[in-house]
Amino acid sequence: LCYAALGAVLRLLPTYVQGHLHAGPFAVGIAVGAPAMAAILTRPFGGRQADRRGPMPVLVAGAFAMAVVTAPLILGASLPALLASRFAVGAGEGLMMSAAVLWLLRLAGPERRGRALGHIGLANYGGLTLGPLLADALGTSHAGRIFAAAAVLPVLGALAGRLPERMPGDDDERAPMREVVRRTARAGAGLMLVNFGYVALLSFGSDVVAGHAPTGAALVVPAFAAVVILTRTAAASVPDRFGATPTLIASSFAAAAGLVLLTLAHSTVLVVVGVATLAAGQALAVPALGLLALARVPAAQHGAAAGAFFAWFDGGVAIGGAAVGAVAHLTSPVGALLAAAACVAAVPAVSARRSRQPG
Repeated sequence: LCYAALGAVLRLLPTYVQGHLHAGPFAVGIAVGAPAMAAILTRPFGGRQADRRGPMPVLVAGAFAMAVVTAPLILGASLPALLASRFAVGAGEGLMMSAAVLWLLRLAGPERRGRALGHIGLANYGGLTLGPLLADALGTSHAGRIFAAAAVLPVLGALAGRLPERMPGDDDERAPMREVVRRTARAGAGLMLVNFGYVALLSFGSDVVAGHAPTGAALVVPAFAAVVILTRTAAASVPDRFGATPTLIASSFAAAAGLVLLTLAHSTVLVVVGVATLAAGQALAVPALGLLALARVPAAQHGAAAGAFFAWFDGGVAIGGAAVGAVAHLTSPVGALLAAAACVAAVPAVSARRSRQPG
């Protein structure tokens, strides 16, 4: 529900910023990227607070923050007010998401942590798919309706469930936050590199495909989202069953191969195969990396670990967007996809290091 609120506003932003507020493409980019910039800062804090206070108070606080800072936009806003709201929404989302990850981890137990990490991605993709559909149903010319929905949905999300606030291990000895960040950094760096492939696909995938398989260009993004959702649903237990490192190696090379195939595909069928291969690899690489991050941190600090780990996701979107854009400018969109493929293929070397830590 929280991600559906984000998705609904994302659908509105380009026309609202340029049409209603009479701002340019740069302002659109800032408005779209502002939540990720803020969430980088609040995810580790939210995870740490969820460890100490339990997931629900932090999740509720984050969801209500998303609602409260969106509500003033219902009556209209200036560009500075919109951007301030977007940064604040991202701060709330960072708290909400870190707490939600800990909630899922506690529900899943040690034997299903990979599946739990995969389910947070299902929530993300599901919400970002349904949100734009809701915005279209409400009418993108009626911005107030969409902002109203985006203010209500997180409140409904905050009321969706309850969880006991104290769990076994809550009183275990805790490492300093800087140590948690250090222990999760290798997996986090891998997550950032995996996202280079995701960003390259969203930025240039359709353009590259349109050059040699025009009928497949429109399928790139929908097929990617559909396969990620399908893989996370049907195969979410793979990292738990076969181990994080073997899953990461296979999924990273699959994702890289999918990107390369997109630069060569000359038929719609091959385009779909390339996108599906990339999406399946991406879908399993993220929970595998999450398991590697959690393996080095005691269970009593899994919220902080998840927050620190997923902050790299936002960093990957921000840095990856700039990196693939620069490569495309210096070479071509095809060069951007190939460079992203090299980054994704390097993920196991960066992250897949065996280490043991109780919890």
